[in-house]
This record gives sequence, structure tokens and C-alpha cells, in this order.
Amino acid sequence: MDFHFGPFGEYLIYTFYFWYVTLPAGCLLLWACLRRKNSSWVRWFSGIGAAVLLFPLLVAMWVIVSGWISDGESRREFRQQKALHTFILKQPETVAGIALSTNDTVYYQTDFDMNYRKQAQLTDVDSVHLSKPTRFFNLQVKDYIGVVINCPDTWNVTLAYDQLVFGWPCTGKAVIATDSTFVSGTLSEDHLAGGRQLPKGAKVTYKRDYEQLNIILPDSEFITIDLKKE
Repeated sequence: MDFHFGPFGEYLIYTFYFWYVTLPAGCLLLWACLRRKNSSWVRWFSGIGAAVLLFPLLVAMWVIVSGWISDGESRREFRQQKALHTFILKQPETVAGIALSTNDTVYYQTDFDMNYRKQAQLTDVDSVHLSKPTRFFNLQVKDYIGVVINCPDTWNVTLAYDQLVFGWPCTGKAVIATDSTFVSGTLSEDHLAGGRQLPKGAKVTYKRDYEQLNIILPDSEFITIDLKKE
């Protein structure tokens, strides 16, 4: 693909690209422009040269610094919203259908109206930090429950012990969907799937849209099972 930036665009690009040449040269010309001992015509031409060489660099610096400032403001605003949508339970309580204990911390979605906290649905919750194990979609979980980024109906959980996750024997962390579908996890024992015996310790991901299993075996070998062909 050919890109045509035009003379002004190429000037900006090359001046910035060769900054290690243009920056020292621009600073030298700027020094010559500001030096009162130089003649007026030397100062005048030096000023023009300094402006030509330094302008793209100053613009780039302004863009970078303004980006940092904007990112900092966005992060600060996010932290403020996160704090406003964080609730630590003072007593046991059922939140969005999850039975929680004293000192459990619930992080609500930042667009949720906290005035309606008692009526919160599961989709209004971003994550929960658990002080004690609890049940979540008929699984015994501990430590953390959190919605998967960009997948509002999918949740990360930490299993309280080895157990069946919608038919899959799993250990440690797992990912599930709110329609009681297994998404991913690590096998706690050998398991038959798609006509193949998968060993304990295999990391399995179920791609529902493709009816496909992506598996990383304990020896790091990667295999794919197409369930449509089984």
C-alpha cells in the first residue's frame, strides 16, 4: 500500500524520524539566533532554520505530553469511580444472587446507580473479593469472582477445591458462562472429550462459536479438537 503524505507531511515525518540530527542542529541554530553578538541577518536566518527543524519535535512533544496528561486524568477518574462503586459488606448479605460474608468486597460496574444497590443484578457486578468460600452457579468458589473483560456473560472464578465444572473435572482457576457453560479450565484428572483421552493438567478452552476445543497438554503441545466432526 502506497502512502502519499505530500511535501509538508514528508517534512514532518523526516524531521521527526531523524531527530538525532535535527534536534542538535535546531538547538545550535536557536543558540545562534539568541546570541546578541551575531549580526541581525545571522540571527534572523538562524531563527528560521531553528523553527523549521524544531517545530515537528515540539509538536510531537506536545502530543506526547498531552496524551500523558489525558491518560492520567482518565486513570484518576476511573479510580474515583471505582472507589464510589466499591462496597464492603458489614454483615452477610446476598448480592445479585451470590451469598456473601462479612468483609467481602463487591465492585460494581462504574455505570451502575449505587442508590439501587439492593436491586443489583449479576450484570451490575464487576467483581467480588471473597473472605470465605461461597457458591456461584453451583460451584464452590473462593478468593475472587470477576467478569471477563469484554465478555459480560463470562466469569473468572477460583475453585475452592477440585470439582466438576459443568461436566469438566477442574482444579484452580476456571472460566464459566452465565448460561452454565464451561469456557476454560485446567483438568484435575484424565478426561475423555471429543473422542480423545485428555490427561490431567491439560488446559482446555471451549470455543462455543466454533464448536472447538483448544488444548494445551502438560508437555506444552497444542492440539485442537473439532467437535463438529466428532
